[in-house]
Amino acid sequence: MARGWHCIELGAGAGSIARWLSDAVGDSGSVTAVDRDTSLLGDLAARPNVTVVEGDLMTMSFGSACFDLAHSRSVLMHLEDPDTVVEHLVPALRPGAVVLFEETDGEPARRAATGAELPEPFRAVMVPLAMQWTWASTLATRLVALGFTDVHDDVREDLLRGATPAATFWRQTLATIRPIVTDGARMQSVGRHAVDDSSYDAMIELLMNPAFAAPFAARHRVSARRP
Repeated sequence: MARGWHCIELGAGAGSIARWLSDAVGDSGSVTAVDRDTSLLGDLAARPNVTVVEGDLMTMSFGSACFDLAHSRSVLMHLEDPDTVVEHLVPALRPGAVVLFEETDGEPARRAATGAELPEPFRAVMVPLAMQWTWASTLATRLVALGFTDVHDDVREDLLRGATPAATFWRQTLATIRPIVTDGARMQSVGRHAVDDSSYDAMIELLMNPAFAAPFAARHRVSARRP
């Protein structure tokens, strides 16, 4: 990262990383902050070196030889076809450009679900979520196949602990998705079982309990360089 770099943030969310990038690259650099919902990025749009783009990563064009850095955090893993997004991004990277994808894999929860004792609410609510996260572990191999060099996959496994900032995030997330995952008809349409309300309530209680801890996710910090 250096002054004057041109960067793209894939899935800018509330804008914390894009703001940091904006400060880091300075007036001679630029940041393109992309998200499907840009309602939280109004202050960023006022910065002269930031362009806020509202769009779908699955369908948008990224341009040609535009960027020195591309970054994502817990975004690509949720897309229907993240490999296609990465492939479409490649032509937009300048020679020598760096990518850093911070994406999550659910392997720790998958392992725990087959062996160790887990609280039943965690098994019912959180494990099915983690079981969907399989893409991040394949990303480094995919980048090598696309011709990237200096590919590194820094993997760090985390316990989900109650009464922590991560637990607060998951309480908020569970509240948001509750109407979906407790809807029997909707879940059946995607080949999954609905979660009952009592399990949901019990999981939220666990997230407030400082004694609770369970294997949950592995963060893959995958970096690479385009030749």
